[in-house]
Amino acid sequence: MSKILELEGKSLDQMVEKACQDLGCLPEDLKIEILEYTSGGMLGSSKKIKANFMIKPDKILSERATRALSFLKELFYHMDFQIETQTQLLGEKMEVDIIFSGPDTRYLLQNEGEPLSALEYLTNKIVAKALGVGPKINLKVRGVDLEREKRLVKAVERALELIKEDKKERAVRIGNKREERLVLNRVKDEPNIAAEIQEDSRGKKVVLRWKEA
Repeated sequence: MSKILELEGKSLDQMVEKACQDLGCLPEDLKIEILEYTSGGMLGSSKKIKANFMIKPDKILSERATRALSFLKELFYHMDFQIETQTQLLGEKMEVDIIFSGPDTRYLLQNEGEPLSALEYLTNKIVAKALGVGPKINLKVRGVDLEREKRLVKAVERALELIKEDKKERAVRIGNKREERLVLNRVKDEPNIAAEIQEDSRGKKVVLRWKEA
């Protein structure tokens, strides 16, 4: 979260200048919340302003995204990876999504996405070292939901266990070709279990059956 600076004074302009110095930003980057305002009265009471100052969320997210992209693009350049990036600033969640696309994203998705997770950890560490601890940066591959895929693999593992116990047919729902490959690659090492792709009104599924000897 952004640091909140509470100031009190007689001139809002002077308070803005002070806030910019302390927060290291420009006036247009400030978000101002007036807490108290008292105007000078007939009896000679002085004007008083109390306000909170903070850097706008989009400014914070933009700086972190820029620093992360600088590191990632340099890394991909030296590794000769063909990977494109797209950035999304999530103001409500105070997070940054960097979405990868391109042929070499396959290297980031090996071993259930372990390289991608490691790269996300490293990117956050580098940005935190440069800008301090702040909003998280999420690295994703376009069209791939790794958490869903992990749940799918667990469902397949469970289905295989049950089939080996009772020899009854099981089905696992899939959403795309990549998920289909994940299931078939797991089942191909099971000599006693056959897999068949079927489609119904709800979409595609992989039907798993015990093969009699």
